[in-house]
Amino acid sequence: MLSKKLNKSENKIIRFFVLVKKELATILADKQALAIVFILPLVAIFAVGATGTGMGPDGDPLDSLTAGRYLILGAVNEDTSDNAANVSMSEEFLRILGEQPDTTLIHFPNESAAEQELYYENIMGYVVMRDGFHFNVSAHLPGLVEFFADSLNILAQPLIAKKVNDAIIDFKAEFELTEDELLYETVDLYAIDSPLFISLPMIVVITLIASGLMLACQSIVGDNPINRVALTPAGKFEILCSKVLAYTTLHMLQGLFLLIPSMIAFNVTFLANFFSVWGFLVFPSFAGVCYGMFFSSIAKTKLQGSQFFLVGFMTTFILGVGMFLPEGTLEQFFPVVPAMDGMLKLAYKDLPFIYIWPTIWPQLVFGLVFFSMAWIVLKIKKGAI
Repeated sequence: MLSKKLNKSENKIIRFFVLVKKELATILADKQALAIVFILPLVAIFAVGATGTGMGPDGDPLDSLTAGRYLILGAVNEDTSDNAANVSMSEEFLRILGEQPDTTLIHFPNESAAEQELYYENIMGYVVMRDGFHFNVSAHLPGLVEFFADSLNILAQPLIAKKVNDAIIDFKAEFELTEDELLYETVDLYAIDSPLFISLPMIVVITLIASGLMLACQSIVGDNPINRVALTPAGKFEILCSKVLAYTTLHMLQGLFLLIPSMIAFNVTFLANFFSVWGFLVFPSFAGVCYGMFFSSIAKTKLQGSQFFLVGFMTTFILGVGMFLPEGTLEQFFPVVPAMDGMLKLAYKDLPFIYIWPTIWPQLVFGLVFFSMAWIVLKIKKGAI
């Protein structure tokens, strides 16, 4: 009796992987699908990489986006040139900086402590008052304020620059130094010298989700149930699971075709292990495929499947990235922003799993919700799929 149950379980597993193999064979035989999965994404990678438009902001174009945003900034005072002076120019500058609107200034004993807080994203950056600042300012010599920004946060550098620049203006006015030269210098941390630095996670995530959605929208409505069921009898749940696994596997291969050329041709380097970054891509792939499976389950024709793809695409990449709504309104309910954020943190910072998990679970929940909805629809439908 026990051996019969084991044989039955083994047969189910074998049948399941046969279904997965057939799904992959069907996709790989479709030249149009292969072009969507492998050729078009490479064109995007080389187009952005060759033009150098993905290295991140220079600051000025984003000044308008910094208005009204709150800044948590670290401060390190290494200046010892004040000696026994009644007024420390370094301390006074930090005081004025902390008084800027929508700004919280946190003091750290040394630069290492500030950098650690920046690494774990408890602050957006930190200012360092180098030794000699008080002496230079008191002697009406050029002074320099140095700040470090998280280059993975696209708004960090322009936001900190604006606050520091405003503080310099107020500082010079308060101490009657309007004729003196006082400048600031930016150091971007965690950046790499590649034209795909900031844009690569965006390209990879959008490609995986969009192509997964596109192909999966045709996966059930465009299937041929008679031949498949005759060759490999299976239940609806098995068929749905096999399709999800097959398409997710395909898009993991697509991820390789995006990452490897970027590393070879455009000098993209990851602080994290390559396989960790590649493994992370299973989550946006899964989310996009399950999203498409749901639309395919409710579509009655291939044309309808294509129309549902447009609906899903517009919903995900317009509402889901906060283009027309205030920040934080709907992004958390879609996989795009969490996936891009997670890939950035993992690839360029190698943050521990506990800091990456908040970007993973929204993708899992999104995928599982639409997988469940697709299963319910198929369960209600009569006949084979």
